[in-house]
Amino acid sequence: MNQGDAWGEVQRLIAEIGWKVATNLESRLSPLNLLAMLALCFVLWRLRRPAASFLAWVFPARIYRHPSFRLDLKVYVLNWVISLFVVANTVGITAGIAAAIATLTGASPPAPGPYGPVIAAFVVFVASDFLTYWYHRVNHDWPWLWPVHALHHSAEELNPVTAYRHHPLYMLIAIPLFAVVQGTVQALLLLFVTGAVDVAVLAGTNLFYALFNLFTSNLRHSHIWLRFPRAVEHVFISPALHQTHHSVDPRHHNRNYGEVLALWDWMFGTLYIPQDHEVIRFGLGDAEGRPLPQPHPTLRAAVFEPLQRLAGRKGADTE
Repeated sequence: MNQGDAWGEVQRLIAEIGWKVATNLESRLSPLNLLAMLALCFVLWRLRRPAASFLAWVFPARIYRHPSFRLDLKVYVLNWVISLFVVANTVGITAGIAAAIATLTGASPPAPGPYGPVIAAFVVFVASDFLTYWYHRVNHDWPWLWPVHALHHSAEELNPVTAYRHHPLYMLIAIPLFAVVQGTVQALLLLFVTGAVDVAVLAGTNLFYALFNLFTSNLRHSHIWLRFPRAVEHVFISPALHQTHHSVDPRHHNRNYGEVLALWDWMFGTLYIPQDHEVIRFGLGDAEGRPLPQPHPTLRAAVFEPLQRLAGRKGADTE
């Protein structure tokens, strides 16, 4: 390969990587998802006609100059670096488990139907969302998990990067847990429902989560109040419902755990639907709703304070 061909190959690879990053709808911070968020925000800005300019309304200085936003960025970068070296690929684990179970059982799968991949994607989506609800809930209910999850709730201002404000230990527990459950569900689908569905199809981009990310996911962690019709909010979590989940107000504590579907909150008695536009104060609070001092002012504190609390060096705070 001459120098010209080599440079052409490099350019092709760069373009391919750039396209994959831009169109990765599974990432809330992908360019397409951010553009979709801005488009929706522009519509809301025109409808509501606030006094501020569009950019000042979407990116207010009080949020994006706040120490909470800077810590969000630092935690995001830390988890990204850890994922490169420590966190195993969830898709690979899931697909491997599904294939192993299907092989070990030796069951004869049904003949594949034309809607097999669609059925599989929907069932995996529902199972994953159900697991997300319960994993989120136990992180609030179990004292030995709450100190780790509290890092996410210590954000005093919400922005799209806050979605990734999770302690590395939170992710290290979640990834193998979700991989095992999703792999088992996929194996059962292959064996008893959809037949010879290619595992790679199941392990690829989930259409349902991709659509969720594309439209409203980035507003969940934001200052922009967006409701769905009340009946719809019994089925889907609106950005406003998730914002109340981050509130220090006691009436919002332990409510609205759902990721996409509000059905689980409705079913298990944890759904809270506001009557009107509520002013939300974010962060950690005590049982009376008084804000607690910020326990994570630095990246070092964000990493080690939860571990110190788990080791019993500090008392457990409330939400």
